[in-house]
Amino acid sequence: MNKSLFQFKGIRRKIFAHLLITTLIMGITSIYSYYNAKIVIDRLKSIFTDYVYLNSLNNDINSLETEVENYLSTKSSDSLLNYYTISNKLNNSAEDMMSISAYDNDSLMQKDIGNMIISLLSETDKAVNAKRGRISSEYIEYFTRANKINDYIKLYINNLMYNKLQEGTIKYNKISKNMVFISFLNIFLIAISVVLNIVLGIIYTYRITKPISELSDTALRISKGDFDIDPIKIKTDDEVNILADAFNNMVTNIKNYIDEIKMQAKVEKRLKEQEMQNLKMKNILRESELKALQSQINPHFLFNTLNAASQIAMMEGAEKSSEFIEKVADLFRYNLRKLDKPVTLKEEIDNVFNYMYILKTRFGDKVEFQADIDEKLLDVKVPCTIVQPVVENAFIHGIEDMEGDGHIKIEIKRVGDSIHIDVIDNGMGMSKESIDKILAADDPDNDENKHVTGIGMHNVINRLRLYYNKPNISDVIEIESRIGYGTRVTLKIPDGRGSAA
Repeated sequence: MNKSLFQFKGIRRKIFAHLLITTLIMGITSIYSYYNAKIVIDRLKSIFTDYVYLNSLNNDINSLETEVENYLSTKSSDSLLNYYTISNKLNNSAEDMMSISAYDNDSLMQKDIGNMIISLLSETDKAVNAKRGRISSEYIEYFTRANKINDYIKLYINNLMYNKLQEGTIKYNKISKNMVFISFLNIFLIAISVVLNIVLGIIYTYRITKPISELSDTALRISKGDFDIDPIKIKTDDEVNILADAFNNMVTNIKNYIDEIKMQAKVEKRLKEQEMQNLKMKNILRESELKALQSQINPHFLFNTLNAASQIAMMEGAEKSSEFIEKVADLFRYNLRKLDKPVTLKEEIDNVFNYMYILKTRFGDKVEFQADIDEKLLDVKVPCTIVQPVVENAFIHGIEDMEGDGHIKIEIKRVGDSIHIDVIDNGMGMSKESIDKILAADDPDNDENKHVTGIGMHNVINRLRLYYNKPNISDVIEIESRIGYGTRVTLKIPDGRGSAA
């Protein structure tokens, strides 16, 4: 997948910002309208819920009366089964109403209805049981009492339904008034959103197309041979700005080139053939001098020279000098390789060993070097030249100016999902201000800690952050130090086994 599709900058960023703003405006307006509509629906629903519930309860009581009467007159098993079904349902409803914790008038009426339903069910059960026992005088008496209780229940239900209807009418009138206000408010918000989107569209379109129009008008004049124009001044911080700068440079170069051609034609007319030959000879000599200077700074020339010196030392029996020169050549060769290509951790540590060999050769017993390395981690890929600058910094700023012997130790171990490379010294230590300055990740061009390699601590920190895509400095490095006791620098490497995060 093309990563450039997801890079929002320049004109693409402006268009995306406009679309995002207009989408947010319309989205917020739509969500607000939906929220108001939902509130209205919920309020209307609350008006009819209690009314529907009471109406259903009234129907169940009527059904109960009908089924009891059918059973008492016909002793039908279907009527008895229907009676028990409705009885269970009414019993559950009665318990729910009796458990209401409120004590307003409507709640008290519901509790009374619940109590009366329990009494009704008790009388109907007695009537049914008397019928099943064929005690005609008793079931008629129980059925008569049940009818009286039923009439009271219906009266309470009708009164409660009337109260609910009155309350619902008041709520509905309030909702109707609110609906008028909400409707006007929604229309106003939609109109404002449309107008705002149109205004933003005009502004963004003007800002994007105006510099392009200026550039196209100037290009049309130049295409007709008119080079007497002022440089285009466009400050848009996008691709058009880059295009305008390139266009101005192109116009300047064309004008200079035309002037140079005219001048060269005049010179060719004035000069003789011998003078032109001398000019060519000077140009050839200048190119030769340039190539000679380039060969002096060619890294391969440096490496070949060091290798030749190493071989001469070996032939003369100076094995230690030969090894020293060879280590120096390896160090330069490693540090001058491309920094954007990863290396294995083993290659990185071998480079540190070469550097420490050179230090011990120069300074003798002033510095001791130790390594505690988990060899299972040496095949991990890491950015090039990240450990040696830390070791170099530890020696120069921690140990070099010490009166006693210095010790530098490298520890490589796994900690969770990452690999920790610890560089520990017993040097002079650093203050908190110095640590904060290193961890500030300033411009590496201003790094005061550059030494032989030209790579300082800031360079190491920034390359680790970019390589592993870690925005926080604490995710790639930690520094612990005490004045007079030494410093521990920990590089944190994600264990990706060869792939950057």
